[in-house]
Amino acid sequence: MLNNAKRGLQPRSKKTGFTLLELLVVMAILAMMVALVIPRLGSSDVTMLKAQVREAVAGLKYARRSAIVEGKQTEIIFQTGKRETTTKSAATAERWTSRGATLQWSEDSNKKEAAYKFTFFPEGGSSGGEIILIYLKHKAKISVNPLTGKIESEILNEK
Repeated sequence: MLNNAKRGLQPRSKKTGFTLLELLVVMAILAMMVALVIPRLGSSDVTMLKAQVREAVAGLKYARRSAIVEGKQTEIIFQTGKRETTTKSAATAERWTSRGATLQWSEDSNKKEAAYKFTFFPEGGSSGGEIILIYLKHKAKISVNPLTGKIESEILNEK
């Protein structure tokens, strides 16, 4: 066998690296992944608040339905706490404990009490009022109409 130098041929060089097309495809995939992950990083606080609002509204709706179905006055008590507990006592009072959110009776009031109570009547009405849940820098308002007992909620400072 003759080697390449004796035949006058140049030795083969190995070409290594990536083509421009391969680099562009990888960059596009990375850009899509970043676009999906970045918006979710800052919204975890709002997500936590929204979950607590949904739980609180569900507790209020349950108390209202219980009052109508059972035909007797039902109360739900909101309190600030670190862990979630929803227990029913003998006095037909439902308890809802926040998980890190602080409670405020209304937007106009700055007083922070240990517990807030809503009462629902068999006719569907309630004692009414609104409660503000504050989690870090985010706020949510839950309103209960005193005449109809209708419950509404909204995130106040969502972007």
